[in-house]
Amino acid sequence: MKAKKILLKVFFYTGIISFSLIAVLPIIWMVLSALRPASEFFAIPPTVLPKQWSLSNFINLFTKTDFPVFLWNSLIVTLFTVAICVSFSSLAAYSLARFKFRGRKLFIQFSMMAYMLPTVLLIIPLYMLFVKVNLTDNLFGLVLSYTALTLPYSIWLLRLFFASIPIDLEEAAAIDGASRLKTMIKVILPLSLPGIIATTVYTFTYVWNEYMFALVLIDSDAKRTFPIGLQTFITTFDIQWEYILSGGVIVSIPAVIVFLFTQKQLIQG
Repeated sequence: MKAKKILLKVFFYTGIISFSLIAVLPIIWMVLSALRPASEFFAIPPTVLPKQWSLSNFINLFTKTDFPVFLWNSLIVTLFTVAICVSFSSLAAYSLARFKFRGRKLFIQFSMMAYMLPTVLLIIPLYMLFVKVNLTDNLFGLVLSYTALTLPYSIWLLRLFFASIPIDLEEAAAIDGASRLKTMIKVILPLSLPGIIATTVYTFTYVWNEYMFALVLIDSDAKRTFPIGLQTFITTFDIQWEYILSGGVIVSIPAVIVFLFTQKQLIQG
């Protein structure tokens, strides 16, 4: 039995290591490729490690292209969307978890119906609406569209967290003279921190990587986010791999930082 347990552990950890390598190898290759000169990309025979380590790809990306503009636009859109989505979803989820009113269940069910439709079906009417109100090629319009897409799921997720908190805590705070808003800020939100962080990470990941809406709603280079900006390095006659790979490394850093600092709360959420 002891030998059998050891053998099962060996197979188990071998499987975990194998799947981890499959997931990590493309990322390692992207980083190593970004640190080699463009002349080595198609060298024969190919080498795993760069023959000449260089940061020239990153330097040229920031000095010779519009990538800083793309990155800045993505950062603005993501931060504003996360702030709006988490704030409004917290208020809406709390009201749905604690208050009883007509149409409450219908609202909860109807809000999730948006995720039953493919994104391609939603973007056409949304684009026509934005054209009428002059919100195309506008970062604010992009923030509104992302908020509309992420808000229903965020409300649904946070409602479950708020509903799991005993109402006795709120009653105790009310006896001490705390208002409903103060109770929410001082009692409910700290206890729901894992859910809020999970909602924040979900919204951040969706907006940071979103491609379709940014492609349709944004026209000018000055307003492009980085997923669309990286596409500009692919032309009819050339693919600038050095910029695509080094840009991919840079835009991965914020996502890695977010997951490193929130992984414990994210798992709880």
